[in-house]
Amino acid sequence: MAYDERKISSYSVYTEGFRFHPTDRELMKYLLHYVINKPLPTLVPIEQEDLYSKDPWVFFDGRKEKTMYFFTELKKKKKENTRYVRSVGSGSWKSQDKGKAVISERGSILGYKRSLRYQWKASEHDGQWLMKEYSISDEVKKQLRKRVRDYNKENYVLCRVKRKKGEDDPIEQKETIETEELNSIIDDPLNGVLKPIATLNLTL
Repeated sequence: MAYDERKISSYSVYTEGFRFHPTDRELMKYLLHYVINKPLPTLVPIEQEDLYSKDPWVFFDGRKEKTMYFFTELKKKKKENTRYVRSVGSGSWKSQDKGKAVISERGSILGYKRSLRYQWKASEHDGQWLMKEYSISDEVKKQLRKRVRDYNKENYVLCRVKRKKGEDDPIEQKETIETEELNSIIDDPLNGVLKPIATLNLTL
């Protein structure tokens, strides 16, 4: 199961009225931890699901206006192709933009947030389900390939699915990220997870 707000009451660490509303940066941090097999820096579980195995409302058990978060693996249409399978059930997820950079506090590009909408013409569900898909940038992936043992989650993304509604916050960005900054974002992952390497300065 993926995370949804109906389960939040089962966590005694939260006070009444708590809602899970992570920022884009926090979601990228969760994704980075997930792909290198480190514990997520949140007490709220976000689990893996095959997003493209079911129509979106199936994950919601018929309950409306409930946001859910989960990790899923993108699958290419063809091995040599850069396009991914977006069809699901009777409809498909259609991209609404080319993706927007998610920027660290220092202004480095960590990855991208893409907006998608579920489409099934002549259905009451057409256009009623929206997704924000968070993916790691190619340059960060290159660094992780060099440093992470058994790095096998390159095609995983973190998704937020809900009915309608969503907002974006513009922010200034720069096109470099240093190893030191990446380490700080994922809480010094060199301890038992990554292979030590010299400091890198990546140009995205």
